Amino acid sequence: MLEVFQPIVEFSAPVPGADGAWVWRSRAKEFGTVMLSDAEHVRIARLLSANGRGLLAASLQGRRYLLSQLLGKDASQIRIVHDTQGKPGLPDFPGVSVSFSDSEGWNALALSRAGAVGVDVEFVRPLSWEPMLNMLSEEDEARTIHAVMTGSTGGDTFFRCWTAKEAILKAAGTGLKGGARRIRLPGQFVTCQTDQFSIKHDGLSLIVETHRTEQTIVSRAVAG
Repeated sequence: MLEVFQPIVEFSAPVPGADGAWVWRSRAKEFGTVMLSDAEHVRIARLLSANGRGLLAASLQGRRYLLSQLLGKDASQIRIVHDTQGKPGLPDFPGVSVSFSDSEGWNALALSRAGAVGVDVEFVRPLSWEPMLNMLSEEDEARTIHAVMTGSTGGDTFFRCWTAKEAILKAAGTGLKGGARRIRLPGQFVTCQTDQFSIKHDGLSLIVETHRTEQTIVSRAVAG
């Protein structure tokens, strides 16, 4: 089942000791033998839609299966906790940072043994992005994004900026609650001239990388 996890950073297979980020699509029966925690079962049961419950179960099982490959531990025995801001952690692996994301059945996981990490994935789809610009950016940056989006090559720009900022905020431990407007992205990134940049945010020095797969845009922010 390793081939279902597509590496998006180091381009390495998920094996014990590996760092990186991976993206995959949930398939309800793919990880049927992976046991979930009581808290995960409660989270699944809260969803009203049977399809939604199936997708979430597959997503959570996939995370556990991938973590088992990276940590060398049985998937059902891995403890995953979340702090008051929602940031995930692995209490049995105190030197390991981890981040999760999902979008429309697609999933991403980033793991780092070198420091804080955040990841965000977005399924590329038609989106009413203009009303969301005010939440994402200050006025001058929003104008630049708008100009690129309405140009001939700007179709991915909103998702690039969104995933990059959310990955940064996840690495900082706050998620979007930390305020996406506080982050100013480099102009070359916004205008799609580069897919990687360095940034300082909330005391962290981060390297941010954005990748386009066939159907998703994924950004990872990692301390470096």
